[in-house]
Amino acid sequence: MTTFTRVFVNPQKRHGRKVLTNPEAMHAEVRGLFPPDLPSDNGRVLWRLDQHDNEHILYIVGPERPDTAELADRLGWSTRPAQTADYDKLLSSLAKGQQWCFELLANPSISLKTGGKRGKSVPLARIDQQIDWLLQRSEKNGFKVLPQGDSAEPDLRIANRKVMRFSKNPRDRKRTVALTTVRFEGTLEVTDAEALRATLTQGIGKGRAYGLGLMTLARR
Repeated sequence: MTTFTRVFVNPQKRHGRKVLTNPEAMHAEVRGLFPPDLPSDNGRVLWRLDQHDNEHILYIVGPERPDTAELADRLGWSTRPAQTADYDKLLSSLAKGQQWCFELLANPSISLKTGGKRGKSVPLARIDQQIDWLLQRSEKNGFKVLPQGDSAEPDLRIANRKVMRFSKNPRDRKRTVALTTVRFEGTLEVTDAEALRATLTQGIGKGRAYGLGLMTLARR
């Protein structure tokens, strides 16, 4: 059973602050909610942090129910326990032609080939490059971005852009990871329901272990 979990994170708690500021720590926290032998046939573990005013919300998608019994005590509020829902209900309801609002936090990047071999990942820095990155990947991921009203412009916005820097090893802070993150918002139409289901459970782009790649849908 694929699940969707929502957790409120308390930045006043020491562990809450830690996971909010270090994606490596949040990755370890989220992955620890699932058993180590977790099958990946039905999807991988994805997560995303959203901030609305002073609220910090963690969303988690996984191929089975996570063990969140003590999660609120560690990084949130015991009075607001984690909420987990059966995500298969939404996934199975997807059909070609449906229209949805969507949000996606992703790492727009390309791999440059060197000497005929696949090279390192290079982030895309310009807004037009970042928008094209998603538009070019929409078809294979089961959707198309709808136009804005009567115009030919896509209903696709970049709500936030930043470079996320963190250390994978707290003992070696000189070696840091830098990921360009872009929050996309817009409206889409389902063109291939099966492909979109895979997108929602497998993610889009690189950096999925660090809170990137999770697309969420909402009714228009």
